[in-house]
Amino acid sequence: MRLFYQQKMIGKKSRKLQKIPFTIEEPVHTLKDLLKQLVTQEVHNYNEKAVDTPLHIYITDQQLEDAAQHGKVHFGEKKNAATQSVDQAISTVFQAFEDELFLVLQNEEQLHSLNEPLAIREDDVFTFIKLTMLAGRIW
Repeated sequence: MRLFYQQKMIGKKSRKLQKIPFTIEEPVHTLKDLLKQLVTQEVHNYNEKAVDTPLHIYITDQQLEDAAQHGKVHFGEKKNAATQSVDQAISTVFQAFEDELFLVLQNEEQLHSLNEPLAIREDDVFTFIKLTMLAGRIW
């Protein structure tokens, strides 16, 4: 089943969100199942990036223009060659959700619990909103 998740475009101050497609193979009954599959896919993509790094790195003019639109030009290399643990990433995302460090919206509805039953349809959009703690003092 094809779904989408949304994220803010890197380096842009606009409020546009970029839809990124992903597919799920296993049945998803709760938000916990969905997060587990999404994190697993993203960690595998991240870990494969180290293997695919070419010996000579260059970018084309088109890639340079695309990167400039996103506000960050890079060559796709990783600073750390170590692979990341899928289990550790899954436990981190569960803990971050429980600590209310981010919100999850399914289409326009907020999901409040990891164990809440989900009714997922083809092309649903999941939005992840990172919450920032505000700090300051009163003079």
